[in-house]
Amino acid sequence: MQRARPTIDSRIKEFSDAWREYAERKTFPLFVEFALALNALTEQFSKLKLPGLVRLCEGLENTALPLFGENDTHPLKPDDMINLQRQVESLVGAIEAAQVQTPVDTRKSGLSSDTSSKKVAASTEPEWSKPRDIWLVADESHRWVAGLVEQFTFFGFRIQHFAWNDAMEGASPLALLCIPPESGYKVEQTSAMAKMRTAHTTSQLFALNVPKSLDVIVELLRAGVDITVSVEQETTTVLARVLDLVQAQEHIPFRVLVVEDSSTANLTIRRALRTHGIDSHGIKNPQQLLSAVEFYRPDLVLMDMHMPHCTGVEATRVLRQLTYYQSLPVVYLSSETDMGMQVEALRLGGDQFLTKPFNPIILGAVVKTKIERFREMQRSSQLDGLTGLLNHSATKTRLAQLLGGVSAKKDKLCVVMIDIDHFKSVNDLYGHPVGDQVIRSLAWLLKGRLRGIDIVGRYGGEEFLVVLRNADIAEAHRVLDRIRVDFARLPHAHAGGTLRCAFSAGIAAYPVYQTINELTQAADGALLAAKRLGRNRVERAPH
Repeated sequence: MQRARPTIDSRIKEFSDAWREYAERKTFPLFVEFALALNALTEQFSKLKLPGLVRLCEGLENTALPLFGENDTHPLKPDDMINLQRQVESLVGAIEAAQVQTPVDTRKSGLSSDTSSKKVAASTEPEWSKPRDIWLVADESHRWVAGLVEQFTFFGFRIQHFAWNDAMEGASPLALLCIPPESGYKVEQTSAMAKMRTAHTTSQLFALNVPKSLDVIVELLRAGVDITVSVEQETTTVLARVLDLVQAQEHIPFRVLVVEDSSTANLTIRRALRTHGIDSHGIKNPQQLLSAVEFYRPDLVLMDMHMPHCTGVEATRVLRQLTYYQSLPVVYLSSETDMGMQVEALRLGGDQFLTKPFNPIILGAVVKTKIERFREMQRSSQLDGLTGLLNHSATKTRLAQLLGGVSAKKDKLCVVMIDIDHFKSVNDLYGHPVGDQVIRSLAWLLKGRLRGIDIVGRYGGEEFLVVLRNADIAEAHRVLDRIRVDFARLPHAHAGGTLRCAFSAGIAAYPVYQTINELTQAADGALLAAKRLGRNRVERAPH
């Protein structure tokens, strides 16, 4: 039976309970539980993109980890306890002030996370668009202000403009975009941004128009800035980064294969991984390694150094002979302290060496970091370079995976094929750079207006494939037609002014069409019908 995924509320409760238990009894095992709960809370805030709370958690972690010690170092000294208690109270106060709420599981509801059950009953249409509040801090005369306001408004955001010396009051926005005066970032601006960081712990803080200066960037980061955008980068870069914030990607649990011949060590390692929310599978015999990686498909292997039949290094070298596993991260766990042997193990295919007994926090941090980099490398091969959307093959793979799940649950979904009208004439008249910007603009509009659970991919050229989950064909038609109207109004800049484009779309619904080929062919047929009927329209496949 699959365990329920921990919510942010449960993580906060686990953290509070763990600290209270340790403060009362002050034993080493309870300090371990507190450190693990804090680490899990940090990760949860990071996934929700709440930078101010992440910083407070990380500050508390930096204080707690040097005090980890062992059984004989607990209870902690009174001064250390007072310091920890002060930081815990500060973190809890910030969490309460931020009023962190658990997002609705949109996979079940088909609605955006800010739609309550009461709204569902009162509304005939789910709130697919997810408007967000953006605060723009800049001198009113700055040349970027008008363009940013127009862009963000078009992409479904509510933007409010403040001057640097204005009193900024109200609920925390999704992001604060700060543009310096002509004189650049001075003490006044960095001080103001530090106050913004303190007042709005859940907001992403952007510094725009940043010079390529180590000193300037360091000062901005110290003030609490999350993202810097250099002078050379266009305003479209800012829009792309903000759009990333509203995409609540599904978290696929990390998978670790533990190769350890000791049953006790195997269970201990897997328990430590479980506290970090990491799934694991253990084997005691390295002879089972190839079959285990084949069926379990791990993101990382934790390998003991000394085992029957072969060493961990030899087992790793076998993995590296197989093309599919050449880049799979392998971390050695061993009581081996010979530095020369550790270096040799790394030269022969390993990625890192951790000595036993291991610190569970360090183990979790190493494993998660290695897996994140491994998955990022895999993702980069699945993304379209121009738009950042899924590429053709990755889109079809995601659709295949989705169809495998909805058939068992009897869920609804719709597949949409989209094509930009008369796109060849755009390239011929205005040049390929302008054509590329038109494609990017449609990609951003789709990404900004659809939900994180939907699939948006560039199918090829000026063609896109969209998969709307938990949606019937009438809902899908309303959503796509609204996006079509907005795209036709969106101005695209070129050397001589602006131009406007339109798109046509075709929709096919599951389970009327059940396979990938049936769905894409039916949607493509509806797209061709839309073009025959005059373009700039959305048509449905027969159902």
